[in-house]
Amino acid sequence: MDQKYQLSRKKFIKTTGAFAGGAILAAPYVSKAAGSFREKKKLALVGTGVRGVSMFGRSLRANYGDYVDLVSICDINPGRLARAREFIGGDLPAYTDLDEMLEREKPDTLIVTSRDDVHHEHIITGMRHGCDIITEKPLTIDEHKAQEIIDAEKKYGRNVIVTFNYRYPPYRAKVKELIMDGWIGDVKNVEFHWHITHSHLMRYMQRWHGHRRFGGSLWVHKSTHHFDMVNWFINSDPVEVYANSELERFGKHGPFRGKNCRNCAFTDQCPYYWDITQDEHHYNLYTRNEHYDGYVRDNCVFRETIDIFSKHSALVKYANGAQLNYSLTADTEYEGYWLAFNGTKGRLEVRAGGWPRRNYEEIHFMPNRRYSDRQEEQTIRVDHGSGGHWGGDPIMNDQLFKDPNRPDPLKQQAGVRDGVMSIIIGVAARKSTDSGLPVRIEDLVDLKPMPNRA
Repeated sequence: MDQKYQLSRKKFIKTTGAFAGGAILAAPYVSKAAGSFREKKKLALVGTGVRGVSMFGRSLRANYGDYVDLVSICDINPGRLARAREFIGGDLPAYTDLDEMLEREKPDTLIVTSRDDVHHEHIITGMRHGCDIITEKPLTIDEHKAQEIIDAEKKYGRNVIVTFNYRYPPYRAKVKELIMDGWIGDVKNVEFHWHITHSHLMRYMQRWHGHRRFGGSLWVHKSTHHFDMVNWFINSDPVEVYANSELERFGKHGPFRGKNCRNCAFTDQCPYYWDITQDEHHYNLYTRNEHYDGYVRDNCVFRETIDIFSKHSALVKYANGAQLNYSLTADTEYEGYWLAFNGTKGRLEVRAGGWPRRNYEEIHFMPNRRYSDRQEEQTIRVDHGSGGHWGGDPIMNDQLFKDPNRPDPLKQQAGVRDGVMSIIIGVAARKSTDSGLPVRIEDLVDLKPMPNRA
């Protein structure tokens, strides 16, 4: 089943048939942001999973229809494509061949929300057709594909944005501001420990994310967020990674296994049993269409082909001399993290998530009184914003679609270099786990690590 899915993703089959439709022409409109006439940008979407059809499909049209025009969608799975078209609404032209969609619809920007291992193909194809790119994280899953994207950006000169929404929550913006304003001086050490619950990890193990060849392991798919946060906070690039990681409980460590949750003799015993037939959206989007490409959404979390990890730890050295001590732990019922920055003038610390849940975060500042003009400890409270990811999603989307030219003093919008430098830490960690040796970033891609980013 996995092999069938892998082979079917290698290129977009040319079977548009009834899905192909005429282009939707966009008329000029009065920009609410700028108060002047401006033609709507034409957007197209490739990849119709949950993220694509919701955030960059239905929600995009509902919240940003006055600013941009989603003109077409694309996926290799014709059944899921039909469901996505229905879910998003508006009788969108739908294609199973990306080149054909881009040639016919001629969008200004291609939004990439496909499976991680084919991001590079879709990003490069979009640039070749003259499109700017908005891509979901991770940018890609290994150093070879990352280098292809680096080279294509230079060749085609298009703008590529990676949607690192973890940069945008108000309290994280405040942490960035405090570091930029010199509260703790030069950052020398970062402590970052992230936890996800069994339920969260279960979803990764059920999906294609359970295979390195599709998602690069959680070192890449999940930790790319965290590594990007650190790179962005301290404004420096990694130079070396040493890591350890293991898989426990899941995959071959399971006590039994079935074909999938719907076809299993152990549902009464399995702590991870999930009845997808009771989830209308997932069932209609995935289960009813799995016969087209073989992708099973409710896979057994104990299937022996799982080759990712459930616990991760890494030491990362940075070009500016800072060090990161990082861990990602999934064998827990705690969803949240602890993040601390130790600098020459003090320390900032944030503990987010856990229990009891709250709608704000507290940033704790502790001065190094020998070197700081600030002599008192402080706690700075910042409320979450409204919307997904602690209020970060609508702030990011406003910048993407409503006001793309707004000032960006914190440099929250991320590009190719940011995307590469985040995934490459995870790639290096994966390689270090396999070899038992530290891995140098300069040995993976041709981007030279910078002590201080421009």
